[in-house]
Amino acid sequence: MVGNHSARGAAALFAALACIGCGERTPPETPVARVDGQTLTLEHIRARFDSARGVSDAQVHGYLQQWITDEMLYREAVRRGLDKQPSLAARLEDVRRQLVINALMDQEIYNAQTAASASGEIAAYYEEHKSEFILTNDVVLVSFTLFAERDEANQFRSAVLRGTPWGTAVRDSIQGTAILARIDSTYFTQQTLFPPELWRAARGIGTGSPSFPIPTDEGYYVLVVWRYARQGQQAELAYVEPEIRSRLAIQRRQARFDSLLENLRARHTVEILVEPDTATPENEQE
Repeated sequence: MVGNHSARGAAALFAALACIGCGERTPPETPVARVDGQTLTLEHIRARFDSARGVSDAQVHGYLQQWITDEMLYREAVRRGLDKQPSLAARLEDVRRQLVINALMDQEIYNAQTAASASGEIAAYYEEHKSEFILTNDVVLVSFTLFAERDEANQFRSAVLRGTPWGTAVRDSIQGTAILARIDSTYFTQQTLFPPELWRAARGIGTGSPSFPIPTDEGYYVLVVWRYARQGQQAELAYVEPEIRSRLAIQRRQARFDSLLENLRARHTVEILVEPDTATPENEQE
């Protein structure tokens, strides 16, 4: 019976998905499956996925089938009284306690305030720890654009060579819908710059000049190298800034955590009733 309802339900579900974003407002709750009295809604499914990337029919169908299976298994376990086991209650309490603690940590420690670092703080940390920021790989600061046709890439390159600033040429090409993709002033290593043809081009051109169109399977790239730093050189502040932000956030959160614990110790009565066993093991006794 589940299979027959599932086939009809899946067809209705995908029809509902097709209407999302077509200009008509969907109902607040769209039921897509039901097991006994428990209902699964389309909104519940969508909330379980990254809405920025969208939800595919396959993902929805997979979630729907798993939900039906889990719901039936859960109801059978409850029917057998397995939800009343003392060991299960203790485990659930442990999970609940940890979730509550995590909520406190998110509120007090892992928040936007502890993650934020002022530019002056970042610069000061960089100056104090310069010896720790030595490049272990060659690094390039590049911008590049991707075109479908070689002629479009050549036109863009020619405009830059005639003196049009890179950013202006990019804006003009975007308005003409010639650019398929672009990256602006981003650091890369050989391991992170793809396709690999771009790294070979970056190593072979001087700084500030656009490359010839680089043919790839994706189209034709035009690349410009703003800076090229070699392994063993001092890393620029802009390149290591994300790492510095992370270090400062860790320090700030550790300090906030220590302060929280200190305040809690003053607020609560803590007694250690059993001391660790310090007796010498028998095999170590004389």
